[in-house]
Amino acid sequence: MHYRCPNCDEPLSGGDVMTCESGHSFDRSADGYVNLMVAGRKAGGPAGDSVEMIRARRAFFDRGHYSPLMEAVAAMVGDVERVLDAGCGEGSYLAAIPAPLRHGLDVSKPAVRLAARRHRGDSWAVASSYRLPYDDACFDAVLSVFAPRPFDELGRVLRPGGSIVTASPGPDHLAGLRGVLYTAPQPHADRPHTADAGESAPAQRERVRFELVLGADDARLLLQMTPYWWSATAEQQRRLDGLSTTVDVWVARHDPPQRPAG
Repeated sequence: MHYRCPNCDEPLSGGDVMTCESGHSFDRSADGYVNLMVAGRKAGGPAGDSVEMIRARRAFFDRGHYSPLMEAVAAMVGDVERVLDAGCGEGSYLAAIPAPLRHGLDVSKPAVRLAARRHRGDSWAVASSYRLPYDDACFDAVLSVFAPRPFDELGRVLRPGGSIVTASPGPDHLAGLRGVLYTAPQPHADRPHTADAGESAPAQRERVRFELVLGADDARLLLQMTPYWWSATAEQQRRLDGLSTTVDVWVARHDPPQRPAG
């Protein structure tokens, strides 16, 4: 399976330097990923999570705190050959899926770099979910965990009968953490995380809910890996000397209508 050139949509080929017939070229990094973002065409927003957020997430995941959620996501994907994680972060969710061909992409270069360094047998790219660098009908499943999800574009790269698997916060997700940060925290709206046009009703939906009791170090990692870190004051960070909070996530499988041939 080839990447597709983000400039002209022609197939890319090659090893350390990937080129298309139009002459566009992209270097594969020493860490093994390829950067397919094009200047001025970052559809889908900013350049992703910061280095600090990515490292906090990797450390938190490595301690097993989100293992039940990762197992539920992998079970929802099921037994597939080719899977894409669109918005892969540092790669832990994709790595939990036992598929022989795994591709991950994210707009955050630090996240993709970290994923590629650990999971060298998989394929990694810096790219946008709004402009996937793949031909039509490449994957058996596409994964989107707490990430923007343009369903029409995700569905484009699905093979007939393929599924989009999503994970979105339930109403009580991280309620304990939000209670530390806000005087009157509001529950998450019970709706898709960042639904776009083209989203289908879930064919299957499971609520994954469990409690976390964290010491000071892990509580700080949890805060730092979430968007709440951006608004937390120094005083709030100091008060976080431990935490009890709920993980509440909807994991869903969507089976988009089959696209007409051609």
